[in-house]
Amino acid sequence: MKNIFIAGVARSGKSTLAKKLKEGKEYNHIPLDYFTSSLKHNFPDTKIVSNVVIDPLSSKNLSLLLSRVIEIMNNQEEKFIIDSAHVLPQDIIKYLDKDKWDIYFVGYPNIPAEEKLAIIRKYDNEFDWTFKKSDEELLDILEQLIELSKDIESECKKHNINFIDTSESITKSVNEIN
Repeated sequence: MKNIFIAGVARSGKSTLAKKLKEGKEYNHIPLDYFTSSLKHNFPDTKIVSNVVIDPLSSKNLSLLLSRVIEIMNNQEEKFIIDSAHVLPQDIIKYLDKDKWDIYFVGYPNIPAEEKLAIIRKYDNEFDWTFKKSDEELLDILEQLIELSKDIESECKKHNINFIDTSESITKSVNEIN
């Protein structure tokens, strides 16, 4: 059993994937976004932000911060799942030993923004960040996340990292993972 690192764009199914991979196994799940938000608000000098669209400088700094945490986790008997919406493949790959970590990036590069918006609105609830956004605001963000998904998919191919395309269906894509 390896540690697991899951990252990708917002509303792509990272939490769903983490739950699926954790089923029947004793993983400690660490949703990194809680810490990212705290770093943004309490330690702005780190230049780590929790923007919806991944910030490249923040990704580099967050990956560097994680490098020591990963090093410690590599030598533990217990296993971990880390998930984040704020890390790019090219920044984290140098810190993750593929013999000790399964790595997944998730995105939706093959869906029109309007279709993704309809799916989000179908499942939206008052606790989702998308709930407070107008359709126009969300469409603009989704266009950016779709383009970012394409970039992440390309980087994953370059670095031989698993990329899960959830454009068609988050549940279907996640259930196809072994």
